[in-house]
Amino acid sequence: MRRDVRGRVVLVTGASRGIGKRLAGKLARLGAKLALTARSADDLAKLAAELRAAGAEAETFPADLTSAADRQRLVDAVAARFGALDVLVNCAGVCSFGEFGTSSEDIARKVLEVNFFAPTELTRLCVPLLTASYEAGWRPAVVNVASICGRSGIPSMSEHCASKHAFVAMTEAFRGEFQRFGIDALLVLPGLVRSDDLNRHLLRNEGKIYLDFEGAQPSDEVADGVLKTLLRNRTEAAVGFVSWWVWFGKRAFPRVVRFVMQRKVWRFARRERKAGAT
Repeated sequence: MRRDVRGRVVLVTGASRGIGKRLAGKLARLGAKLALTARSADDLAKLAAELRAAGAEAETFPADLTSAADRQRLVDAVAARFGALDVLVNCAGVCSFGEFGTSSEDIARKVLEVNFFAPTELTRLCVPLLTASYEAGWRPAVVNVASICGRSGIPSMSEHCASKHAFVAMTEAFRGEFQRFGIDALLVLPGLVRSDDLNRHLLRNEGKIYLDFEGAQPSDEVADGVLKTLLRNRTEAAVGFVSWWVWFGKRAFPRVVRFVMQRKVWRFARRERKAGAT
């Protein structure tokens, strides 16, 4: 199946920066009608102005997706403005990088609210609109941008992994349930993604494992993977070599993947001890 998004209404969350922002630009070039949401009204307005200048149809709907009232207002506003919804792309997310033992309940709840509850409850509200799209003769989709952390636990990212595992499981449940509505549930699993603003993306940055944030996947590369997943209707896609390796390795060589993760922790601990000794 090849999905054509020209003239179709696509709602992108987390659109003010990172993957969502890059994806919006790519969808605009394919002729999609864009409904863009994020917390930052100013950043959304700037993006929409750029897209309109290039000839795209884009509207902004600032919202805090952890708020039930904001989610309802968002869906109502999109329906009022466009009269339809054909694709929902859940891109918004946060991360906490630090050991479980030094974290807190507040951080755990914040990560789960943003990465799991917000997108799943937004999806629930969008199902009637997506069903109407199918009944009108098109094949709608929900594209969930999760993380390879949703397939393999990563040290110092316990809350993030928990939220993404839940999101992955919910997507798989969607896939079965939504078939009777004609809605495809697609899953994208990027690895470590280079953030526009690392301090905004991370609730804390004190993990006891080495992660190369500067050498991480560019957002543009991940956005390409999300777009290909949507257009080609790929059920699940690991984006990037590292993500693919973990995705494949967890299935074929689970002990090897576990050993590699443990070794990363050991190496970091040795470097810390050496630094302390000097």
